[in-house]
Amino acid sequence: MEGRSLRTPLAASAPAGPPAPAGSFVTLDGETVYRIAGFHRLAPFLMSLASDTDLWLFIAASGGLTAGRIDADGSLFPYITADQLYDAHRHTGPLTLVRVPRAQGAAVVWEPFADTDAESPAVEKNLYKNVLGNRLVFEEIHHELGLAFRYRWAGCDEFGWVRTATLENKSPAPLRISLLDGVRNVLPFGAPLALHQQASNLVEAYKKSELDAATGLGIFGLTAGITDRAEALEMLRANTVWCWGIERFRGYLSLGAASAFRQGRALPGESVLNGRRGNYLLGFDLELAPGQSKDWHLVLDSGRDHVQIVALRQRLLDGEDLGAGLVGALRQASENLRATVASADGLQLTGHPESSAHHLANVLFNNMRGGVFADGHAVPLADFEDFLRVRQRAVQERQAARLAEWPPTLDIQALRAAARASGDADFERLCHEYLPLTFGRRHGDPSRPWNRFSIRMRNDQGERVYYYEGNWRDIFQNWEALGTAFPAFLPNMVAKFVNASTVDGFNPYRITRDGVDWETPAPNAPWSNIGYWGDHQIVYLLRLLEALHAHDPAALGALLDAEIFSYAEVPYRLKPYAELLRDPRATIEFDAERAARIAERVARLGTDGKLLLGPDGAVQHANLLEKLLVPALSKLSNLVPDGGIWMNTQRPEWNDANNALAAGGLSVVTLCYLRRYLAFLADLLAEHTERTLPVAVEVVEWFERIASILDNEEALLAGSALTPGDRKRLLDAVGSAFSSYRETVYRQGFSARRGLALQQGVAFC
Repeated sequence: MEGRSLRTPLAASAPAGPPAPAGSFVTLDGETVYRIAGFHRLAPFLMSLASDTDLWLFIAASGGLTAGRIDADGSLFPYITADQLYDAHRHTGPLTLVRVPRAQGAAVVWEPFADTDAESPAVEKNLYKNVLGNRLVFEEIHHELGLAFRYRWAGCDEFGWVRTATLENKSPAPLRISLLDGVRNVLPFGAPLALHQQASNLVEAYKKSELDAATGLGIFGLTAGITDRAEALEMLRANTVWCWGIERFRGYLSLGAASAFRQGRALPGESVLNGRRGNYLLGFDLELAPGQSKDWHLVLDSGRDHVQIVALRQRLLDGEDLGAGLVGALRQASENLRATVASADGLQLTGHPESSAHHLANVLFNNMRGGVFADGHAVPLADFEDFLRVRQRAVQERQAARLAEWPPTLDIQALRAAARASGDADFERLCHEYLPLTFGRRHGDPSRPWNRFSIRMRNDQGERVYYYEGNWRDIFQNWEALGTAFPAFLPNMVAKFVNASTVDGFNPYRITRDGVDWETPAPNAPWSNIGYWGDHQIVYLLRLLEALHAHDPAALGALLDAEIFSYAEVPYRLKPYAELLRDPRATIEFDAERAARIAERVARLGTDGKLLLGPDGAVQHANLLEKLLVPALSKLSNLVPDGGIWMNTQRPEWNDANNALAAGGLSVVTLCYLRRYLAFLADLLAEHTERTLPVAVEVVEWFERIASILDNEEALLAGSALTPGDRKRLLDAVGSAFSSYRETVYRQGFSARRGLALQQGVAFC
């Protein structure tokens, strides 16, 4: 790692005593990094490294790590929980042993980052992470030996994860040193995470580690796919590790090499290791003049196929200067990641570097969670056509001729305008819902192993993939911020939100590019539960509506009567009001028969089969006015005056859950946002009071019943002496109105449409 310059110079001699951990910004390798000196004296903590591609890495401050591509099934090291990662440095990941000759006595074996010298006054340890969040450096300086060792993790798409190690002679005399350096417990590719976690000993039996003598390339695979069926199952991919920067080395696959090195014995060499944990260890010698340093790289990648491995081996055999290629690829990866963050307004320069770094990290993680638009407000036509095929094949076929006349890319506003001109409501709905997001992934990390992430950025042909998925709250929270940088997509974000909400005013658990998803009962799974997180419908929808109205004040008014919106048909059925009172923690039934019918529709139509269909078998459309009224009525139907919104859908409101309020109580957070939502809606409708718009008859009747109840109780609600009986009477009235509405639409759907004057909406709000 050439070009190191630290604003705080390294000490020339051993410090007097162990200083307390301290953090500061410094410059390392030409970029600003944050350094924690004495990090090993802090309580264990977990970090993640970002990449511009599908590479992921989680690492403990102790050095234990897991890393890979795409998801946990593509791991290079065991994917284990955070508490286990804190201890994993003892058996997994980097290992470095340095034998240093002494003028008198036996040579000393130094193991940087070992637990044994954690409090030695002769040892200084520093941890560095760059502001961009994609490079992490561990450093140990042994003042008595006059040596400094550091290694850096960074990733790039071409090569994978790269560990760049540096040994520096800080003594006044030349040194001849022997080293053993590498990584331990490298996984084979091809065993799914569940098999590693539940049958790790079985996976061990299938492991095969190979070391190519000509190039030093390590190949870690399975002898066969792991199955109990009587069938041939080849595993045609493997994980790889190789070294660049050391001219002559001896390679070892067994940890016995480490024991032999510590004891000064001859090291055992293997070219193949079967049925045991694989390691990639290199033995070599260095001569370092005073002040001289030596760099080398270990390069790890996951899931490489035969063609890729053969091509890599040939590059190593050809003597190509892969060192320059590595440096260039890592530099380009940083530039790509910086551009991604910059596109979402993540780069700023202020007089407070902590604030600027914090803002960059916020935007980076926001992009990783919800995705980012790869090409500004452009729409890639080929991907849009693929989106149509997945959502509803019939729409794609109807519009094929029109699409064939369009250019390869067009602006999102042009797409929506062309959709309006088509006169095809389904086509216009899907054009409003299309979001060409990339880089996103459902959240998940070793601290929460029940969440499975997947980073889908390209297909099998290496082409860019536009994809996103996430839990409802996670996606829409992130899109609220993303909409600031890409405001022309705000109408699509609003459309995606309301199109996925239900007839009873709630939302599915998860949304993806392909549609919606919900939880299904799994009684034996402790993390399985069905239910609605009710606050999402008001809090996050309101923030998107406010953002769109601020950007384009005319946009929502133009959509109020546009019948291009839909309802998700989640196979949940809220029980009648009387049953909610009897047991407010068992309020939802899962309709397995309906779920099966929905699955059949998806197979036949596309993922639009998860939407509510009308009597003609087509998607049931609604205008934006109706879609905005339903969640407001749903919340008002659970209003307890002077209390909050009753949480009766087997999930807490998220913000209340953060305050340890379990499901079944009253949410003040949602009540406050409901008031803000109604005030916003009143202002919006007040701009169009001369209009009367068609709304589903059942929604209008529900609206009128709730309005009548509130009108009749107006004097009581305006007073200050509400009794528990008063509150119960009003809750019974609005709850029963909601129950009647649900019973009707669950049974027959929407029957017809009826005019609703927007002046009535203003008065209601």
